Amino acid sequence: MNEQFDIKKIKVYRTLEGTIFEVSAAVITLVAWILAVAMHHLPTTGDWLGMAGFTLAIITMLARAYLPSNNHVFLIELQNLRQVALSVRMCRIMAIGLAVMALGLGVIGANSPLMKVFAIGLVLIIGIIGFVFIYLIQKAE
Repeated sequence: MNEQFDIKKIKVYRTLEGTIFEVSAAVITLVAWILAVAMHHLPTTGDWLGMAGFTLAIITMLARAYLPSNNHVFLIELQNLRQVALSVRMCRIMAIGLAVMALGLGVIGANSPLMKVFAIGLVLIIGIIGFVFIYLIQKAE
């Protein structure tokens, strides 16, 4: 481990890339809510809680990007700036993935058989992206 690297002293500042990810996630989430309400896909409390859960998860992932000392990627200890940058980017990409899942919930509806196929496919894609980032974080020097 690098003796001069202290994760507690790392600060993440707003960048153009980060702003684009955050605005994209916010717009997708807002569109998901509007479509869910407009298409009457939120008739029950469970559906409202599902959309609220996605929204909370998106906000959490975007906030975690600014707290790299709290980013524990499958118990991988971040040991250099490259690993921190990759973990920040991973949090933001995962937030976009969650926003797309919320959009699918808003457009298709939770009870549709198509939603199950959409969710499984998107979870697989997000999982593959996550494992690629985990590999990159482990190999980063």
